[in-house]
Amino acid sequence: MAQEPICPWLACVARAVTLAMGHCLCLSAEQADEHQQLVEPFPGKKKCFDVGDLDSKQRVGQTTVLLEHGVKYTGQWKGNKRDGQGVQEWPDGARFDGQWQDGLAEGFGKFMHADGDIYEGQWHEDKANGSGTYHHADGSRYVGQWRDDQKEGQAVEEWADNSRFEGQYKAGKKHGHGMFTWPEGSSYEGNFRDNEIHGHGAYTWNDGRVFTGQWENNRMSGQGTFTWKDGRIYVGRYNNDKKEGKGVFTWPDGREYDGEWKDGKQHGIGVFKTAKCDFRCGEWKDGLRIRWISEAYREDGRSPSHDHNGPQVIAPPPQSIKFEDHAVDNTAHSLVEDQNL
Repeated sequence: MAQEPICPWLACVARAVTLAMGHCLCLSAEQADEHQQLVEPFPGKKKCFDVGDLDSKQRVGQTTVLLEHGVKYTGQWKGNKRDGQGVQEWPDGARFDGQWQDGLAEGFGKFMHADGDIYEGQWHEDKANGSGTYHHADGSRYVGQWRDDQKEGQAVEEWADNSRFEGQYKAGKKHGHGMFTWPEGSSYEGNFRDNEIHGHGAYTWNDGRVFTGQWENNRMSGQGTFTWKDGRIYVGRYNNDKKEGKGVFTWPDGREYDGEWKDGKQHGIGVFKTAKCDFRCGEWKDGLRIRWISEAYREDGRSPSHDHNGPQVIAPPPQSIKFEDHAVDNTAHSLVEDQNL
């Protein structure tokens, strides 16, 4: 009586992913947990069995064998191994219906988990390999490529709340180029690394705001351009979701601040331009102008006082302009809160 273990088997897949946590929608901790992506969707499920004296080298059709631990297999055998088409059922309600080779799931097969999840696709040596679709009992699904029970390659993943990701996966995580769309209409298209927004990409809010530039670990970091629906534009550096370093902020009426930023606020030396194209250099600290360090001048270097219309006084910028970007952890929804500029 020969005993042969079934190789590590499939159990319940982890509930899938959303890339991020803290957006205009502000996911709750419970929702964030539901969206947290896990890898290794098919943890081991070993069952040992006794196949009796099925030692023929020819394939035997539709033989039913009761295995140890309440497992039942009905299908084709070759020698004492499952080979060909067959169905295996577990006491907890799990069921595999598909192709076997040399005792392992090989080829096309459908695995129904006890909790209602279903994987249907290609198998190699008892693991999901190749093209396959994973349906979650809650209505979410993944359609794409697999390697050794993990998401790998091009795929489309959709969730019950109408979130959607289309792009590249690596070792079970979003990695490479992709596009994520949230239910309320916001979207991100660009690079991902280990399930996080990382590299160059564009995030579009449903209210018309757009940030295009560099990201690091789900946060705006590096050079980028932020535009608002009303025409405001910021072009410059970001660090940890806040303006930092050199940057230019332009208002729709033509006013402009070109200078240094720190922690999301004007900080350091900058040049303010009025809507009439008068310029003046000043110094700012924590978003407040503390002094002018030049007289007003025109782009050609002339003083506004030499204008043929007579002396003019440059209108100073507001003493306090809120430039801070209130971005929080960017995991599943909007990556930056209201830009109150």
